[in-house]
Amino acid sequence: MRISDILSICFRNLTRRKMRTFLTALGVVIGVCLIIIAVSIGIGLSITYDEQMASWGDLTVINVYNWNSQITLDDAAVAKMQALDGVDIATPFYQNWEMNYLFKSKNGRYRCFPQFYGVYPEALEKLGYELKEGKYLEEHDKEYSIVVGENFAYRFYDSKKKRNNRIDPYPDASGKIKDPYVDVMKDKMIISIPSQKTDANGNIIGKDIEVKPVVAGVLLRNDANWEATNAAFMDINEMKALEQKFNKQNGIKKSSNKINYEDVRVKCVDVDSVSAVQEAIKEMGYECNSMNDGREMMQKQALMIQLVLGGLAGFSLLVAAIGIANTMIMSIYERTREIGVMKVIGAEVRDIRVMFLLEAGMIGLLGGIMGVGLSFAGSWAFNHFAAAAMLGEGSKLSVIPLWLVGIALAFSVLVGVVFGFLPANRAVKISALEAIKHD
Repeated sequence: MRISDILSICFRNLTRRKMRTFLTALGVVIGVCLIIIAVSIGIGLSITYDEQMASWGDLTVINVYNWNSQITLDDAAVAKMQALDGVDIATPFYQNWEMNYLFKSKNGRYRCFPQFYGVYPEALEKLGYELKEGKYLEEHDKEYSIVVGENFAYRFYDSKKKRNNRIDPYPDASGKIKDPYVDVMKDKMIISIPSQKTDANGNIIGKDIEVKPVVAGVLLRNDANWEATNAAFMDINEMKALEQKFNKQNGIKKSSNKINYEDVRVKCVDVDSVSAVQEAIKEMGYECNSMNDGREMMQKQALMIQLVLGGLAGFSLLVAAIGIANTMIMSIYERTREIGVMKVIGAEVRDIRVMFLLEAGMIGLLGGIMGVGLSFAGSWAFNHFAAAAMLGEGSKLSVIPLWLVGIALAFSVLVGVVFGFLPANRAVKISALEAIKHD
């Protein structure tokens, strides 16, 4: 028999008993719909959780600390972290708490005491800090080049005023934001490091260290990385050179030039690399954490929801599959004479088997198509009515990607074919002479 003839017979048999076909497919509709909704809720929750956590910080960044006095977190340790598979950049965020950095305008009137970090020059761009103007730090920049946060200029205060000596970076009553006292990209500034050298009476006698920085760029404010708002960054090697100059001028002697960093940031190439890199760093003996810790916990919650809803959907689909098998068996009893006639006129056993398998598959496909349509309607209802209340405005509780639709349709057809296989085998075993005699 030609495949077109087999398809024609299948279609005629299914449409001849429309109500039974519909009721049989209804179980598949419900099962497929529930499975798609279950998986889509898990996908939607994962996407929402990732978006929420990304707003709190970079999911691919690991913060490394050294709370174990037996291990040194130095440049050699940072180099080992850089060499790990999946690491894009590893850099110290170095601060020397003994040196009190004072930024001031050229005439000394406007001053601030900022958070000041030493980093590898290439780190800021790779860590995801965006530029508002200027450029990032580079190895061959002018001496004492720095990059500052967007609101860094607003940290300056007027030393000649005792009250109301600061300008806030917020709109006033008229909605206007006032300009800061200094323009960091144009005005000349001085970095002053006060002396700590004292005489016998405790009076400071040393000379302050002063250098003239060059502001290379201004970072775009980022709530996830607060340093991009207020802090200042310098090439870590220049900061170390300033530290040596400060130690020499103040008579501070250190047993080793190695610096034990308190804070190192490790940027991974993607989110999937974070867990392995984090585990490798812990094996080195260092404490570390990342936004991925909370992300994994949230993903487990989403997976649990998927499993519970998916389990219920699986039972529903199993019932539907049993219904398909029952329908096909009943169809065989009703069409026993037809099967005998087909055998007598020369229909091959293979064609009869294919015919019944196609009927079962078409019931599964019909249920799958209707189930997909119903799942899109359910997804829209979840997102429109429940997502805002549960996750906040703009969030999606259910997301149905195209690959999920394809898998659902293929699975529904497979269910029909698998549970139609036994009835199909039963049909081909019927004797032609007995089938013709059957009423």
